Formats: sequence, C-alpha cells, structure tokens
Amino acid sequence: MTAVCLQGHSEDALPRVPCPPINFLYSRFHDSIRSELDALSQKVLNLDQSAEQGLLDRLISLKERYHFLEQVYKYHSSVEDEVVYPALDSKVKNVTSGYSVEHEHEEHLFEQLSRLLADSVRQTGAEQIATVRQLVCKVEEIHTTLRKHLAKEEEQLFPLLLEHFSFAEQAELVAQFLCCIPLTTVDVVLSWLKPAVPAHEQEQLLAQVREVVPDRLLLQLLVTWLSPSSSRPSTAHGAASHSPLQPRPAAQHTTTADHRAAGAQGALEETPLQDIVHLHGAIRSALHGFASDVSALQASPHGVNAAQLAGLVERHRFLRAVCAFHAASEDEVLFPAARSCGAHAGPPGQVSECEKDHTDEYQSMEDLGRLLGQVKSYARRGAKEVGGLLNDLKAAAVRVYSFNDAHMAREERGVLPLLQTSLCAAEQRTMVWRTLRAMPLRLLERMLPWMAGQMTEKEAASMLSNMRLAAPDMDSTLVELLSRWALRGRPSSPEPKVQEGPENFPNQTCCCTGLVKTSSTALPAAPQPPLPPAKRQKTAHAGAQGVPSSQGTRAEADEHNTTPAALVPDRGNPIDHIFQFHKALKRELRSMEADTCAFGTALQTAVKASQVADMKMQLEGRFRFLWGIYRAHSESEDEIVFPALEARETLHNVSHAYTLDHQQEEQLFKDLDEVFVKLRSVTDLGTLRAIAQRMQRMCAAMRATLEQHVHAEEQELWPLFAEHFSVEEQEDLVGRIIGRTGAEVLQAMLPWIASAFNEDEQRGMMESLRSASKNTMFDQWLSATCMDPRHGTSSPTSSPPRTLEGEASPLGEFAAYLHSPPSGSVAAPQGNTAAAATFRPGWEDIFRMNQKQLVTAVRRMWNDDTLDSDRKAYLMQRIMASRYIVAQQHKRGEGPTAAKAIVMPVGVPFRSYHNAATQTLGCAHYKRRCQVVAPCCDRVYTCRHCHDEAEDHRLQQGSVVSMVCMDCGLRQPAGGTCQGCGQSMARHYCGICRLWDDEADKSIYHCPFCNLCRLGKGLGVDACHCMRCNACMHLNEYDRHKCRDLSACPVCTEYLFDSKQPYRELPCGHFMHSHCFAQYTRYNYTCPLCAKSLGDMSVYFRMIDSLVERDCSTLPGFYRDATQELLCNDCEQRSSAPFHFVYHKCPHCASYNTRLL
Repeated sequence: MTAVCLQGHSEDALPRVPCPPINFLYSRFHDSIRSELDALSQKVLNLDQSAEQGLLDRLISLKERYHFLEQVYKYHSSVEDEVVYPALDSKVKNVTSGYSVEHEHEEHLFEQLSRLLADSVRQTGAEQIATVRQLVCKVEEIHTTLRKHLAKEEEQLFPLLLEHFSFAEQAELVAQFLCCIPLTTVDVVLSWLKPAVPAHEQEQLLAQVREVVPDRLLLQLLVTWLSPSSSRPSTAHGAASHSPLQPRPAAQHTTTADHRAAGAQGALEETPLQDIVHLHGAIRSALHGFASDVSALQASPHGVNAAQLAGLVERHRFLRAVCAFHAASEDEVLFPAARSCGAHAGPPGQVSECEKDHTDEYQSMEDLGRLLGQVKSYARRGAKEVGGLLNDLKAAAVRVYSFNDAHMAREERGVLPLLQTSLCAAEQRTMVWRTLRAMPLRLLERMLPWMAGQMTEKEAASMLSNMRLAAPDMDSTLVELLSRWALRGRPSSPEPKVQEGPENFPNQTCCCTGLVKTSSTALPAAPQPPLPPAKRQKTAHAGAQGVPSSQGTRAEADEHNTTPAALVPDRGNPIDHIFQFHKALKRELRSMEADTCAFGTALQTAVKASQVADMKMQLEGRFRFLWGIYRAHSESEDEIVFPALEARETLHNVSHAYTLDHQQEEQLFKDLDEVFVKLRSVTDLGTLRAIAQRMQRMCAAMRATLEQHVHAEEQELWPLFAEHFSVEEQEDLVGRIIGRTGAEVLQAMLPWIASAFNEDEQRGMMESLRSASKNTMFDQWLSATCMDPRHGTSSPTSSPPRTLEGEASPLGEFAAYLHSPPSGSVAAPQGNTAAAATFRPGWEDIFRMNQKQLVTAVRRMWNDDTLDSDRKAYLMQRIMASRYIVAQQHKRGEGPTAAKAIVMPVGVPFRSYHNAATQTLGCAHYKRRCQVVAPCCDRVYTCRHCHDEAEDHRLQQGSVVSMVCMDCGLRQPAGGTCQGCGQSMARHYCGICRLWDDEADKSIYHCPFCNLCRLGKGLGVDACHCMRCNACMHLNEYDRHKCRDLSACPVCTEYLFDSKQPYRELPCGHFMHSHCFAQYTRYNYTCPLCAKSLGDMSVYFRMIDSLVERDCSTLPGFYRDATQELLCNDCEQRSSAPFHFVYHKCPHCASYNTRLL
C-alpha cells in the first residue's frame, strides 16, 4: 500500500489507494530535507571557487537558507519530542529515548554553524578564508548526522508508526506537527513542502485531518493551511508588513479594527505594549521559582528526587521555548521598529545591547538545559559527580534568572518607552499581535492561560481587547481560539493567580486526544510532596543505591532515594569503566581530525616527498588504530552489552537504535578507508590536496557522528545498568567483554585509555577489571607485562616476590623449623637418623625437596613432642601441600625463585630433533631451534615436558630465564632471536610463558586471564575466556556452557588448566581430556562426578526397552505388580517404576540412568 503512494506524481492514472498520513511527516518531509541538504552541500563545496565579492554574496545566501533549514528541522524535532515519541512509547516501549538526545546534539551543531556563517559574513581576507574552511567541515558534520538520523527514523520508527497507528491516529500526529510551527511561518514551510507531495495525497490528508480534529476553530485553521489549491496569501504577511514601523505614520489599515480602536482607546488606561511587560513579569516569576526549586533540590537531605528532576526538565523546556520565540519576535518586530524610532530620539546603542543580550540569553538557557540532562543522567547511575553538578546547576539557574531580569529591565527602561512614545495605539497593538503570531499554537495554548493567570482581571481584559483590535479580519478564527485559551487561566477572583505554573496548563486542544498524554501533561510539577516508599533492588556494595540484583531481592527505600547513589558512591559501578572508554575514544577522534588538518596544511607549503610519505604512514596508522578500537568496542556492545539489556523484560527494544548507529558508523570508516587506499598511490600534489580536503571533511563528520552516538549512550543506556543490574551482574558483563579481548589488544588499549583518565579514574578502572577477573591470572599478567600501576614499570623478575596470602608464611615457618636442630626430646626413627642429620633445609632448599625428603620431614615433625597437636597438624598439612603452593606461586609469577647466576659458555651445540628424517630441530613435543635451562636443577632440556619426564619435579616454564641456541650453542637470556647467530628460534615466541613453537600451521595466542598460551586464533576471534570457570573455550560454546571450576580431569587427574592435551566439556558442564573421554565412554555413559548421561542415549535406552519388555513377560507374578522407588540422575526427579532386577526407567524423561532409593 505504501509503495503505491510513494511512486510520485505518475500514479494519477492508477486507482487511488489510501496513503498513510504519516507519510507526510516522515517520507515527504525527510525527502525535502535531504533535497535541501544536497543543494546546500554543492553550494558549500563551490565556495572555494568564488571571488571575494562573489564569496560574500554566496555566504549571505547560505546563511539565509541554513537558517530556514535549521528552523524547519527544529519544528520537526519539536513535534517528535513532544507528541510523536510519547505516543509511540505508549504503544512500543523503549524505542525513542536516544532520538531526543540526538535532537539536542543536532541543535548544538546548528548553533555552531550559525556562528561560523555570521563570522564568515563579517570577516574579510585570509581570516574569512580560514573560517570558510571550518564552515565546510561543519557543514559536512551536520549533513552526515542529519542523514544518519533521518535514515534511522525511517528504518526503525517509521515502520512502527505504520504498524501500530491507525490512519486517524497518524492524521492527529500530522495536525500536531502543524501546531508546532510558528503561525507566521506555517505557510512558508508548507509552500516549501507541498511541491514534494502529490495533489491526491494532499487531498487525502486534508480529508483525514477533517475527521480527527474535534475543535471547530482549530480545524478551520488547519484546513486553511492544508488546502492544496489555496490561493490565500501567506499568513506570515497577513497581520502586517515585515518592514520596520515608522514613528507615528498614518494608519495603514482602514479596517473595522481601526474603527473599533477609536471607540475603545479612551477606555484603556495602559498602552498595548504593556502586554509585553506582563509577559516579562510572568517569565521573571517562573525563572525565579525555577532557581528556587533548584536550590531546594540541592539542599535536600534526601538527595535527588526523580519527580522533581522531571518537573524541572519540563519547566525548562517550556520556559526555553517561551524565551526563544519571544526573543525571535523582538528581533524581527520590536527592535527594527525601535531602531527606526531611535533615529529621531533615544539612545542609539540601547537596541544593539538588547540584541546582543539575546545571544547570551539563548546560550545560558541551553547550558542550563544541558546541565539538567547531565544531572538526570549522572543521578540515575549513582555517580559521585552529582553533588558538583547540582552546584553548577544552581549557579546556572541563578545566572539565567539574573541575566533575563536585567535584560527585560533594560528593555522596559529604554526600548518599550521609546516605542510607546513613538507609535500610536493601533501600531502598538499590531506589534504585540505580531509577537504573539511568532509563536506556535501548542506553545500559545499553554502560555496564554499561564500569562493571564498572573494578571488582574482588568489587565487580562485589556490584553484580549488588544488582540481583537489588532488582528485583521482574516485572523478572526485565530483570535477567537487564542481568547478562549487565555480565559482558561482566569481565576474566579479578580486577583492574579500567581501560584499557578506553566505545568498546570497542559495542551487540551493541540493534543492527540486518542493517543497518549504528551510531555506537558505527563510530567509532574516540581516540587512534589513525598510519595509513599518505593521498592528498590539492592546492589552488593550499597543497599541504598537501588540497583536490582540477579536474584531479584528487593528492599524498601525512601522515595527520595530514587537516585540516592549521588550521595553515597565512591567506587562507582563496574560498568562505568566500559562507558568511560568513550572519553578516550573522543580524544582519539579529535587527535585524528587535528592530524588530518595538519596534513592538509603541510601540503599547502613546500614539503619534501619523504615527509609526505611519513605523514601519510603516520596518519593511516592512527586511522587503523582508531578503527580497530572502535570495532572492538562496538562489537562488545552488539554482542554482549545490548543483548544483556534486551534480556530484561522492561528494556526490550532499548538498544536497536544504537545497533543501527554502529552499522552506519562502520560504513563511515569503510568510506574513509577507501580514501586512504587512494592516498597511498597518489603523488601529485594537487590531487593530494584535494584528497586531504576530503579527508578533513570526512574526519570531521565521523567525529561529530560518533560523539553524538556516545553522548546518547551515556545519557540513556549507561544509567540503565545502575537501575536494572546488580554489581555482580555488571562485573559479569565486564568479564565477558574483556574475556573476548586478546592480550595484544589489551596491551595497546589499557595504556591508551589510562592516558585519558585522571589518577582516580585509572585506579577505579584497574580495580574494576581486577574485580571482574578475580578468579583468573589477570593480575599476574599485568605485572608480567609491566602495566600494573602498583609495581611501576619493573619487570617481573626484578620486582619483589609476592606470595599468596596465608601461604608464604606457613612455608617460611616450616623452613625455619626444619633448619633448626632437632630437639633432644625427639626420638627420630632409626632408619631416618642419617637423613635427618645430613639434611636441614632452609627457605632456599624447600622448593627442591624430593618426595623422600618430604616424607622424612613429615616424620620428624610427627615425632616432635614439643609441638602441640594443632600446630603439628597445621604445619604437616602445609608441607604436604607445598608442591601445590609453590606451583601456584610460580604460575602466578609470585613465588621466590631459586635460579642462580649462570655462566654461559659457547661450545659445540647439542641438537635434538622434532623429526630426525627431515632434520627438523625440536623434540617430540615442540618444533623449535632452542633449548631451555631449567632454573630448578640448572639442566638443559628442549622443553618443560622433556624435563618433567626425566626429573622427579616439575619445571615451571614461566620461571625460565636462559636458553641455549641449537644452531650455535650459545647460552643466553631467553628471547625470540639468538644473540649469537641471529636465527629466529620459532615462529611463535611468548616472553611470559617462555614458549617457542615453530609449527607453521599452528595458531597460538596468549590468554591474559589464564596467563598461558593456548591453541587458537585468539580471544574474540575463535575463543573467549569465562571468568567464572577461569577457562578458555570456543566462542560457539560460551553461551551454552555451564560454568564449572576447571580443576583436574576426573579420569587421569591431571590439572586441566595448564594441560597440553585437548579437553572437552561434558553436557553436565564438567571437563575431561578428549582421549580420556574416548577411553572412558567405552565402558561408561555417565559423568564420573555427577552421574549425568554423557550424551544422547535415546537409541541405547530403546534397546533396553526391548530387553525389559521381554524380561517382564517372564517375571513371576509376585514381581509383575511390584514397584520400586528411584531417583533419576538426568532429570533429578523421584518416581516409581515397575520392578526389574537391573533396569529402572524414569517415567519423566525415559532415562535408565537411575538409582534405587
């Protein structure tokens, strides 16, 4: 259906198919915006070819067109934020929040563009040219972000609007769009938009609007605007000419309004311009109340109240709109007239000062809004910065009030008196009427009753009379509608109702009555009385923070603590440091853009070809690094973070928009990559300059797009983790993210991220990573790679040994005990007297004790009557576990080493072969060109497995510090290349594990969490590390595996963590060597640990069924009716089964893996 409507004007010959009204707002409106962007983009790119005089003319034209585009886009964004998004959220949850944040960012970009355009028009010469270059990049930023935003809306929101909204509801949304456009601009916008809409679609839209708008007066206005063949003159010029009013000219309107004015003038004691003073008073009162409420929020002992914050956000939105439209009307109406009047009398600089005030007012109001958004976001996620932000918010609110108060007082002292003395009453009324018509209907419906409610009855009657007298006959419907709205705010008493705020006057006429309450009616006022206690979920580290736990435990908390973490947190949430990656990313984007600009600047000067080549290489290297870290981050979000959010029932659809962002941003990187590919082969200076300019524009656009994206994530997604995830769940997410990040990537990223953080942030990030990987060897890997801030930059061999808590002390005590002479009261066994007399090991020797010496030591201790029983048992337990303790210390790089200084003689090399037939050096276990010197026994072996097979103790490979080259025989420090002959020892060398492997077809990676080398292409490529199991596994197995401790193989009892043999996960979640599994399953089909079935046994169980059926037929009668109670090992259900001597079938899962009770 929609496809027929989108074919264009040629479908007039086809049967008329009803077209969705929302097409007007999305498809047609978006196409018009894109067409305008295309036209403007070409004009901007042609600026460099303009002469100086022609350049100024083009800049002025661009300034006017971009101002129009900015206003049109704001109207579109306004109706979405106030009407469309709330309506859509009422039907489909969590799909629009990020779009509103993007609107704010796009508005900020338009502000920057407006300033650049104004500067470029004012400047000349080289200064103007430099500004034009900035202007070109800024245009690229805006065009890219707008196109991305429109494409996302069409891909995600537009289909939802078509699916969930009837034609009548869609027509209501279109009507509200027209109510969001200033009255003076409606016809201008529609005349720009209508050529893109086929005539039959306009007719259908008009008919649909007639059916859904119940208010007679509003419908008359909408029909007038939407009529396809309307020849009505633009209402932008309907009230009066846009030219400045002259002092006391003859009346330009000889209409019935002038005759009404003659009879009414004597009855009015105040001039019509006094209505503007009344508006100033209402704004003053509202801004003062706003600042007072912010101060109360800051001083509240209960912390930030979500209801109060929501009320402040809504009031700021309303006051921002009133101030902005009022300032625009003054710039267009009041100030030109005052400047004309001031040519005859009055201070000449008064108007200019007021005009400058408007720019500062607008900026201060925008800053206040951004601070409000930050406070809301930080408070939701319990950030400690909330306290400081509240101070800034209070200062900003006071500044906005003071600035506006001073500005309005200046107008009331200088500008308004000048106009009152220079213009007649009719002209003043016309001026006030034009200021009202500069506002949209939705705003007027709320502003007029709010304003009238703060007037006396006489002042309100005067305002309504002035409207009726000033409006031309063609606006009589509008006057009647506005008068009706104003009367809503009049109280029953004649005194002004000053306590009423704008939140008490919601839209009733300009609203979608059948859809949802819009933001003006849905948000509560501030301040709010305390609500009943709300139930919040606890976190593990702060019960008052209100973050849900994985078990769903809930606790009562005061309602004011909706975001109480603002008062408590010190460490922050674990997920914070993943989002703080954005800080480093934004800094890298700015650096990339700066380098690109520097490259373009260098090409404008005389530069050597070698320098150009170096700059190109450096620039591309930075781009590759940036692309790599961005891709790693976005993949982590798409594969881990976003699915975790979507898994929460209340957060469905919350991440879809951000996934679309990633797709579009990836395309930006690919487009820039194509430019770099071209850059490599180009040597012509002119072509290089053109490519450099294009790269500058693309880098600026990519930076703006990514900044918009990460800002939306920080504002909307980041707080969701504090609200819906416990600390343990957040740590699990962090663990999953870093568990897919390889050692090389971590080595590059951690210093890069840390360089963008302050000391506290660095410490917090590292503690968060350690906490998420607390069951792993990550801490030891940090020390081994010299990235542990607690150990500076020292190497692992030079750093003081760190022992496990509770383990080093007992071994030290035991060494001291063995080193002491035997007590005279101890009667040593006769057979061990010599051994006890000749061997008294100290700390250095305890790590080399063989099994016989350990047994001797234990016997000595057992026969020592000077030790009490508890002490004796404690030391005996520790010495029997000493091998394990020392092994753990060595594996973690923490145990004291016994390696002595070694002289490295050069002699005839001893060679061993991996394949003697082909003379391939190595051993049966590895292909390599070197041998290792075992520090435990100072002997040379090809690998640790060769050592372990020959000795009665194990070699901890990470402790190896020396090697012997099998080509030249040189004994030297361990490394990847021989210092003597320069030969590479192996294709793969790991300096942490001291692993050499020269197999060409073997992929090996070092896992920073196992702190071991593993077979595979790498973490995040084909493997990942589970922080709970402390085990690496294939990516495909992660989501379906059950977390178990990776201990020993239940068949051969070898420690699986550092086993060289491949192992597999069983269906129950336990692990077993693959070869052990093959042998074990020849005679067993149940797990030796938990007794669950090791696979699909259905075929085997069916065979047993036939045997049981045969046996039952021959059972004696006594047994046929007997039953037996059993427990199924597979489904763990208790049940009863018919009697059998061997087999007992579970009736629940049909398994024979059961046992009798």
